[in-house]
Amino acid sequence: MNTRRQNWLEKAEALKPRLLRRDVEPSRLVRPERDGEAFQGWRMVKADAPTELGRDFDLVYDFGEHLVGQLSFKVEALGVVDCPCRVKVQFGEVPAEVAESFDPYTGGLGRGWLQDEVVVRDELPCEVSLPRRYSFRYVRLTGERNGGSYKTRITGLRCAAVTSADASAVDPLPPSVPELSRRIDAISLDTLRDCMQGVFEDGPKRDRRLWLGDFRLQALVNYRSFKNYALAKRCLYLFAALAAEDGRVPSDLYDKPSPHAGRCDIFDYVAIYPSTLLEYAQASGDWDCAAELWPVARRQAEIVAAEIGPDGLFMNQRPWWCFIDWNEKLNDAKLTPEQGVAIFGLKRTLELGRALGKDAEVACFEPLVEQMSQAALANCFDAKRGVFVSGADRQVSWASQAWMTIAGVVSGEAAKLALLTAMADQEAVRPAGPYLNHYVVEALFLAGLPAEAEALLESYWGEMARLGADCFWEVFDPEDQFRSPYGSHLVNSYCHAWSCTPSYFLRGGVRRR
Repeated sequence: MNTRRQNWLEKAEALKPRLLRRDVEPSRLVRPERDGEAFQGWRMVKADAPTELGRDFDLVYDFGEHLVGQLSFKVEALGVVDCPCRVKVQFGEVPAEVAESFDPYTGGLGRGWLQDEVVVRDELPCEVSLPRRYSFRYVRLTGERNGGSYKTRITGLRCAAVTSADASAVDPLPPSVPELSRRIDAISLDTLRDCMQGVFEDGPKRDRRLWLGDFRLQALVNYRSFKNYALAKRCLYLFAALAAEDGRVPSDLYDKPSPHAGRCDIFDYVAIYPSTLLEYAQASGDWDCAAELWPVARRQAEIVAAEIGPDGLFMNQRPWWCFIDWNEKLNDAKLTPEQGVAIFGLKRTLELGRALGKDAEVACFEPLVEQMSQAALANCFDAKRGVFVSGADRQVSWASQAWMTIAGVVSGEAAKLALLTAMADQEAVRPAGPYLNHYVVEALFLAGLPAEAEALLESYWGEMARLGADCFWEVFDPEDQFRSPYGSHLVNSYCHAWSCTPSYFLRGGVRRR
């Protein structure tokens, strides 16, 4: 690592936050009950609290809110301890995670992401402090003593909940904000709070890492709520310090046990680094940091520009992981939204460079942006229908309309027509998750369709709230509550960073051009 990158890493480590802690006890005992109207078929009902436990027991504790932290409890024995006490601990962010067995596990991600442990103690009474950090609302304790004659009592169950978000920094919403919007805002802020740890994590249950796409959205909400500028600055330095040899910032990184880059190359994430740096400087007023990291931002723009062919179109020649959204139907339909992301990223680089007095360094991007915009209109726009298409089959997607609007390739009536036409088309590819839904809502606001933007926000995030969400989820398909990119709904993250953005809109984060 060269001297400059080492300096950035040291600055990032100096900005490591002090985690705020609060001890939380469960609010009640519950039991899961089948309910076809409830999320994923399970609801919690109140259960009576036993005074003592028998040979085997099965208790589900409801902490009343989503928490991230370490669990502890005491186990006492009534009678002679004639065999070890074995307790299985299972955590759930949603009821299904404690109502259903984790095994046999069929998901495509590591089994270790499922939150459970087995505690065995030879001597009682004892205090149990689980070393791992967990993300949950519900805790299921199951006694498995297999023949012991003594009775047991569980006491002192509590969670040491941690976050680097200071709730006292959040301004209240105006009194005129409707109740549903207030509920959505509160859930959004709880989602962000629990993802704010040593970095802006994508999900405190899984993957517990810093993804650039999630980070940008988290930071936008943070600037209008918790105002933790130091944490955003730390993340910007980490991306800069851990860039590849060619200067490409990682799409994901880990801060533990020591900062190191992940293994993903996502084009849309690399393209938005300049915007993320610009937004930090605009929100915090820290233009010195923006100037220091300007070479990193400009390098991302150069990498983006290198992916544009002579015809002004995105080539995807690395090849990159073109993410955009989890909807597997996008396929080649990602090419047009990626064109929009690239134009947006280059435009934001121009804006950042000019704000820093680097006009000469960004002059080369201006004609490229114009060429790319004209190429998008000439090759990706169906003038008869008024929508952008993508791929060999000229697929229509919400993603294409959203990113072409955000990139400013179309605006005004043309943007309205593109968005409304796609959203009315039953064959158009819809978003599969909150990440793309955010950008659709943003595009609707930018196009001058605030009523449609608010309706989508309320119908999508509001439906999660209606289904009992404490935090907003990584994946949510209103037509398939078990949808998972990983082969199992149990390994989905139910407190996920990129879903916290309703607070950005509700707190005035986007305006019509």
